[in-house]
Amino acid sequence: MNAQSDNRRVVEQFWGALDDGPPTGSALEAWKKFFAHDAVWEMPFAPEPLVQAVPGGELIGHFIDWFFESVPDLRIDSLTIHDTADPELFILELHGTATVTQTGKIYANTYCTHMRIHDGQIVLLREYFNPEVVVEAFGRDEIAKGMSTVMAAAGVGVGQ
Repeated sequence: MNAQSDNRRVVEQFWGALDDGPPTGSALEAWKKFFAHDAVWEMPFAPEPLVQAVPGGELIGHFIDWFFESVPDLRIDSLTIHDTADPELFILELHGTATVTQTGKIYANTYCTHMRIHDGQIVLLREYFNPEVVVEAFGRDEIAKGMSTVMAAAGVGVGQ
C-alpha cells in the first residue's frame, strides 16, 4: 500500500462509521479519535454564531457531541471521494439529511469537504455548505446555545 491508499482508507472508515447514523457511546469516543490532537475543523461559510473554525481534537470532540445530539438521525445519502495529487488531501462531495431535535425542522445540506490526513489521523476537515440551510433548520438562537454548550464543555468562555 502507498500513502494515498492508506490515507484514503482513513477517509472511508471515518465516513463509513456514519452509515447507520451518528455513533454513540464507546463507538462515538472511538470515532472522535480519527481527529489528531492539533486538528482543525473549518467551516469558512458558517453563519454566525456558528464558529468558522474548531481548533484541536478536544474541542472538536465537544462540537461533535453537540452536533450529533442535535441531529441523531443524520444520514449521509451520497458520498464521493476524490483523490488529489497530494496523497494527504481528499476532496469529498456529500449530502446529509436529519431532523434537528431542538427545532423539529429538517436539515438537508450539500457539502464540499476537504480532508487532510497525516499519520493516519485527520488534521484538517474543511466543509463548504449553504449557511442559509443551517440557519433555517437550527435557528440562530439554537446555534448560539449550541456554541455556548460546546465552549462550556471545553471549559472555555464563549467570549474567549
